[in-house]
Amino acid sequence: MRLEGKIAIITGAGKGIGREAALAIAAEGAVVVAVARTLSDLDETVTMIKDKGGFAISLSHDLTVGAEVQAMVDEVMEKYGKIDILVNNAGGYPSEIYKNIEHQAIKLWEWSEEQWEQIIKTNLRIPFLCMNKVLPVMIQQKGGKVVSVSSRMGRIASQMGAYAVAKGAIITMTKTAAIQTQEYGIQVNAVSPGIVDTPGQRVYNHSVGQDDIKMGSAADVAKAIVYLLCDAPAVMTGQSIDLFTTV
Repeated sequence: MRLEGKIAIITGAGKGIGREAALAIAAEGAVVVAVARTLSDLDETVTMIKDKGGFAISLSHDLTVGAEVQAMVDEVMEKYGKIDILVNNAGGYPSEIYKNIEHQAIKLWEWSEEQWEQIIKTNLRIPFLCMNKVLPVMIQQKGGKVVSVSSRMGRIASQMGAYAVAKGAIITMTKTAAIQTQEYGIQVNAVSPGIVDTPGQRVYNHSVGQDDIKMGSAADVAKAIVYLLCDAPAVMTGQSIDLFTTV
């Protein structure tokens, strides 16, 4: 119960890594605020937490919209009066991007402007907006912890186009936020997993003909997130933990 009494916002908490992170953080005693667009998925996560004796609520918001992110923050502050933890997990690679592509790597010259902007909005705008609205609260509190979910695709030479660009930018944004908030006692770190077994990843795997590819566990990513929240020394900020590097 190392996070007992803490209030934790987890974005994209309805499934996959976000759900596993929510379960793991709740198991450490935190009150979980599960946020995404699809309320039914969030409610399943919340029920799972409560069935294990934990505490959680669900909030449905479109986190690509600044006013919606601010509304989320306002709701949490009105109910709990503080925000101790932000897990920036929401993101993805919508199937409409690759459903008519016969190969895994979409070349830079094959992307439409609309596709590129959609991926950047989903994977970079959301964590930016969440930091933009949550960090002022943590600064006022003189403390807090942020963990963002990047990707190995953003850490290495990758053929994933806009997705890799966005995930790489998360690493840079993590380092920038860490430098700018360290004086306020705030830690900002990231995790960068390889291919993780999630519902969305399975859809992608099937679409590009890689059903048999080796995948890591979302629960293991959640363990890394918990490490950053509970065990990482105070001087560890602006870092990214790489996971499943051999996948």
